[in-house]
Amino acid sequence: RRVHGGINRTRNTFPTHHERMSLSRVEEQTVRALVEQYGFPRHRCEEAVRNITIKSDVQLACEWLLDHGEEDKGGAVRPVHCPHLDDLRLALIDRSRVAVNDPCVSGCESKENWLCLCCGETRCGRYVNGHSLSHHKETKAHDERQLTVDEASRGITALGHFISISLGDVSVWCYECNSYVDHPRTDPFVDQVRHLKFGSPPAAANKRIRENVSVGDPIQASHTAMHGSLGDPNWAAPTVAVVCPQQSRPNYKSGAAHEYLDSPQVLEAKVRILANLILKSQNCIAYTGAGISTASGIADYATRSSQSVVSDQPRPSVSPINAPPTVSHRILTDLFRHGYLKHWIQQNHDGLPQKAGFPQEHINEIHGAWFDPTNPVVAMSGTLRPDLLQLLTDWEEKSDLCLAMGTSMCGMNSDRVAVTPAMKHRSGEALGTVVVSLQTTQYDHLSTLRIFATIDTVMQMLACELNLTPGPVTTLTPSVPEEELASHVFTNLPYNSQGKRDAGCSLTLDLRIGKKVRLVNQPDWDLERAGNEGDICNITSEGHVVVMVAYRERVMGVWWLEAAKRGTVEYIPLVNVE
Repeated sequence: RRVHGGINRTRNTFPTHHERMSLSRVEEQTVRALVEQYGFPRHRCEEAVRNITIKSDVQLACEWLLDHGEEDKGGAVRPVHCPHLDDLRLALIDRSRVAVNDPCVSGCESKENWLCLCCGETRCGRYVNGHSLSHHKETKAHDERQLTVDEASRGITALGHFISISLGDVSVWCYECNSYVDHPRTDPFVDQVRHLKFGSPPAAANKRIRENVSVGDPIQASHTAMHGSLGDPNWAAPTVAVVCPQQSRPNYKSGAAHEYLDSPQVLEAKVRILANLILKSQNCIAYTGAGISTASGIADYATRSSQSVVSDQPRPSVSPINAPPTVSHRILTDLFRHGYLKHWIQQNHDGLPQKAGFPQEHINEIHGAWFDPTNPVVAMSGTLRPDLLQLLTDWEEKSDLCLAMGTSMCGMNSDRVAVTPAMKHRSGEALGTVVVSLQTTQYDHLSTLRIFATIDTVMQMLACELNLTPGPVTTLTPSVPEEELASHVFTNLPYNSQGKRDAGCSLTLDLRIGKKVRLVNQPDWDLERAGNEGDICNITSEGHVVVMVAYRERVMGVWWLEAAKRGTVEYIPLVNVE
């Protein structure tokens, strides 16, 4: 993992004398190094230092931060293939020996234990006393002493007990690769740990699914995976609506792209439960993927069949950037207006929630946005914007109900906002996660409610249950004085010259064509590649502002103007170059 040195340094401050009193001199030095060298928030650095055993080890603290929410790598975790496991002479333990509740053999109190797949013993991780790592080193040293000259001449090397599985997040680590790894030989252990921890069926059960799937066949899954933990045992199983054996998201954690539908009676019952969950929730969030926008004419990643259920729906023939919001975007916006929905994590870049009237300040476009010039689309191996990642983790902790809709949840960092409420539900701390999509996901077995239907169908039925009447699709007009919209000069904005909200300031923003502007709150990687200055080159018929940056056009959505006028966002994307 890379540590990015430019992570929002402006948010970090040095401690007062009172704050220093709670840290030892060594701890304070480590915290300062993390803040100054890597730009991590100070309160998170203090947390890291409290949780590692070697207080002076800056790298160890840094790794703790990356593993506990400060990881700024966007997209999916991509374990490497472990070549050592290709040697079938290297024996692993029998899967029946996997236990998830055994303590560290050295007696350490730890929630971060690792199971050695070479001997079956459990030891604590590197953030506690590092006994798992020590075990590898000791066994490798032993194997090296046993290695003969003849074996060494034939290229045989000592590995020791090199492979372990985390009993926390179920990841697999190879000490010889020095990386998280993936291999067919470890899959049974991963599934066994998940089965023991979460109750999900082992992989062997999934592999028994018939290869010759036909339309009308019932889904082959556990009751929870097909209906959720609140599912009625008498409900009929969802059935195959479209057959497509291709993997929905190749190279990620996803299954075949078959599509399933609940029966009308079961769907009706599920939507009633969904409505009751929303009425009970205090902090309901939406977590949406590309599937919510397909009805607008924007293609998704996971749909593989040309005969998809959604292909029968009429779609506008427009450019994706001009696509209108779907009925689901409008109903989610209505849910927000009525106080049922508190926050929206949007994996798409399309701006359709804002086009439906959803306020910019209550949405997190975690993977980048077409209508925010300071939030460019993040590549799968790219870096998330630190403030958006912080916002994501904040809502991960506070949400009690997540509506995960149209997302394959194939291993993105942001999937945590769906997994955490689901896990909290198991201990009675939250209402859980509702998953709505046509295809299966790896987290179906964790759901409180699992719905197989198109998102628009579910949302329209939900609107009826809650007596919501979403407005029609209209041209979005921001609440800004007409003369300012006409002149493209916006005055008395409560922001300082750096674009940060400040009630004591009164900024004028001149967005007339030809004016020079500076991008605000830009991620470091984008600043390095494109710079932070540009020229206004166009105002679209919808009022969106087009700025040319490094010979490429970027767009600021017209809704940003209303947010800037009201002072509802912490930063505005553009300020004039003085």
